[in-house]
Amino acid sequence: MQNGQHENSEIWRVNQFHANLARRIVDLARESDCPAGHQLKEHWLANELGVSRSPVRAALRLLDRIGVVRAVPNQGCFLARAAAELNDRNWGLPPTGEERLYAVLTRDRFASRLDIQINVNELSRRYGANRALVERVLTRLADEGLVEREAGLGWRFLPAVDNPQVYEESYRFRIMIEPMAILDPGFSPDNKRIAELRRLHEELIDGRTGAISPRRLVEVDVDFHEAIGIWSDNRFILQSIRQQTRLRRLMEFQFSLEDRGRMIQSCWEHLAILDAIESGHFEKASELMREHINISHDLLPEFAKDKG
Repeated sequence: MQNGQHENSEIWRVNQFHANLARRIVDLARESDCPAGHQLKEHWLANELGVSRSPVRAALRLLDRIGVVRAVPNQGCFLARAAAELNDRNWGLPPTGEERLYAVLTRDRFASRLDIQINVNELSRRYGANRALVERVLTRLADEGLVEREAGLGWRFLPAVDNPQVYEESYRFRIMIEPMAILDPGFSPDNKRIAELRRLHEELIDGRTGAISPRRLVEVDVDFHEAIGIWSDNRFILQSIRQQTRLRRLMEFQFSLEDRGRMIQSCWEHLAILDAIESGHFEKASELMREHINISHDLLPEFAKDKG
C-alpha cells in the first residue's frame, strides 16, 4: 500500500449525521407534500425523526445554507419551494465523509493503487480518516459484495471486472444469459415494478445525472438488470445476473464518474427494453437487450483500456 495522503483530511469532516438528517427532512417534507412557505417546526421534525431538537436545528441550518429552506429570525424555517419540486437536480447536499471516502477508495482500488488485502489502520492513515469512518465504508462495501472481512482489522477486495480480459469474458457471458432470460418460458414481468423502474430512469434522463451520486446511478442500472433475472423466475439465471452485477459494480462506479453521457443513453436503452416487455413483445425485448449489451461492450472505458 502506498504511503501518504493524496486527499486533504478536511474532506472527511463533513458532519455525516447532520447531512443524512437533512436528507431525511427533505424526504419527510416530500411525503407530507408540504407547499412552498410551509414552516418546518423543530419539535415536529424531532418527533417524526426520533432525534432531539439540537441536531434538527443543525440540519435546518445546512438546508438554509443550500437554499432548500429559508430561515427567518425569531420565526423559524420555511420551505423555499414546494417539497414536490425538490429533487436531486435543484438541491444538492455536500457529500458526506462516508461518500467521499467510498469514492476515493473504490477509485484507488480500480486503479490498482490499493492492494487486494487492506487494513483499517492503514486506510485510516492513508486517507486521514478516523477508524470509525473507515469501518462504515468497508461495511458498506461488504454489503455490496466488494470486500470481505478477514481476521482482526483486515479486509480483502473480492474479484471484480477490473481488467480487459475479465471484461471480455464478462460481456460474452452476459450476452448468452440476459437476452435469453427474457425468452425463458417462466418469464413473467411485474407491471408495477416496470412503472417504478421507468420513473427512476426518466428522472435520470430529465437531467439529474449531474447531481445524483455515482453510486445511485449504478444502483438504478443494477436494479434494471436484476429485475430481468427476477422476472425470469429461474433461480440460476437470477444468480448469474446478480453475480455479474456484483463483479461489475466497481467498474460501473468508476464509469459513472467518467462518462455520464453514456449513463443517459443506457437509460434510454433500458426504457426501450421495458416498453417492449410491457407490450408483451419478448423477442423484440431480447434483441434490444442484446444490442444494449453489445453497445456497452464496445464502449470499453479508457481507464479499463489503460490497465491492459
